Amino acid sequence: MTFYQRRLHVLLIEDQQCQVELLKVLLESQSFFAVQIQVARTLAQGVNRLQSGIFDTILLDLFLPDGQGIEALTTVQKFAPHIPIIVLTAATDLNMGLAALQKGAEDYLVKEHLRESQIAKAILYALERKKARRQLEVQIERERLMARILEEIRQSLDLSVILQTTVDEVRKFLQADQVVIYRCYSPRASRILVAAPSSSLPANGDRRHIPERGPDSNGEPTEPIPCQTINSLRQLPLDEITLGPRAKDGVLIIPIQPQKPHQEDCLWGQLVVRVGDQKRSWLPWEIEFLCHLSSQVAIAIQQSALFAQVHYLANMDGLTGIANRRYLDHFLEQQWQKLAKHHQYLSLILCDIDFFKQYNDTYGHLEGDECLKKVANLLKKVMRRGTDLTARYGGEEFALVLPQTNKQGCQNVVIHLQSVFKQAQIPHRSSIIQPYLTLSIGSATMVPLPNVPPKQLIDWADQALFKAKKAGRNCHFSFAD
Repeated sequence: MTFYQRRLHVLLIEDQQCQVELLKVLLESQSFFAVQIQVARTLAQGVNRLQSGIFDTILLDLFLPDGQGIEALTTVQKFAPHIPIIVLTAATDLNMGLAALQKGAEDYLVKEHLRESQIAKAILYALERKKARRQLEVQIERERLMARILEEIRQSLDLSVILQTTVDEVRKFLQADQVVIYRCYSPRASRILVAAPSSSLPANGDRRHIPERGPDSNGEPTEPIPCQTINSLRQLPLDEITLGPRAKDGVLIIPIQPQKPHQEDCLWGQLVVRVGDQKRSWLPWEIEFLCHLSSQVAIAIQQSALFAQVHYLANMDGLTGIANRRYLDHFLEQQWQKLAKHHQYLSLILCDIDFFKQYNDTYGHLEGDECLKKVANLLKKVMRRGTDLTARYGGEEFALVLPQTNKQGCQNVVIHLQSVFKQAQIPHRSSIIQPYLTLSIGSATMVPLPNVPPKQLIDWADQALFKAKKAGRNCHFSFAD
């Protein structure tokens, strides 16, 4: 019986013709496997054969015209680091054979005692040892990858970072064409959160079409990748899959299912791996590895969501639902450092509700709270760019932070803001200016400097706001005016 269904390719590096003929006879007459032999008479010829062909094993004479002893072995190993090498020695060179084993040869054969079964078994054992080593290497690499991803999960509570690390590492390790993570909301509603290779989002500078970005209360990426930007990957609806792994047409789908106390497992999303070969069969260890990885990602999702909720509550104003002063200062400091490096503009708008004390006296504090909520909602309608921030500065004052916005851009936002408030016509019969709610607005724009604190921009905007109040309220002043 044969142990290998395919023909084994053997490179024989031997300079003595009689030995070549003997080895050919022995290899071709054994019954363990079919063989195809290529012969090289010198070390240089052997290297050329290795560079132009693919071999399963190498039979190497240690005494060649252009290479002697261990030097010949190390030369061949340099050009064939992953091919099993069996050295050929004379009866008096047993010490050399043992030295070759210590240097990485798989086995040694004494030429004078060669038999058919002996040479066949040496090759088979060498191939099996190679296979076992490869399996061990793969297992070690899997464990290293898992450890690396788990370390990322432990070090980061940012779900975007965790998910992107996962797809990047899986794609590299499995040599897949694409790896994505879907977020599934219902059988007909899902979106791609991250992908490898990453697809860039459409660049769009029009603030009318860019959603507002605020601290996310569920930890998910706030700018998902549109499904149509992922090439050649068909989005699979939930009603086509089960809660277990599934392989179809070169695509492997692994469910991501966070476990919730006292609840049945729910399908949060899918880890989808695609390869170009639609007939590829997925190995059991690959499926097992990805299922284990999916369970770790599910744990990270729960941890990140919990952290995001805490972060959201700590940085949001409880009444209006927009950022509080604490988060405003943090955000302003971040943008200041970032824009200072790139020499880009940063604008700040401060708004004060005119005669808000009289509003509270007239309508009561509960209505005053409702008024603050209405103002916050109107400000959010104005601030539609993902990089901007709406915050409650304190009391009846609000702040709008506009990164990468020059003075003219800031002026445009103020005009839009005034128009929105004029259209809203929130009643304020105690105002001595108009029977509707109005705002006094101050703004300032500058290019941040590393040696100047962000407080400078706040002071300038505050001074401009003071000018607006002094000028009769319901108007806007820029610090440069």
